[in-house]
Amino acid sequence: MNAMTEMAPTESQDPLLFTDNAANKVKELIEEEGNAELKLRVFVSGGGCSGFQYGFTFDEITNEDDTV
Repeated sequence: MNAMTEMAPTESQDPLLFTDNAANKVKELIEEEGNAELKLRVFVSGGGCSGFQYGFTFDEITNEDDTV
């Protein structure tokens, strides 16, 4: 028999937590593109049967409602 432990969700002041390795990889990929204006855009697409879809791309544009 398995005992289930409930864990309370933790809240962070940061909207997205990034490891140093991830940040270094993004920096490397942007350098490969040769465009210092690029930023990593992380997005969530709406539900459906399979739930939310998460993705990312590079973008030069910063929108008014973006978190930077």
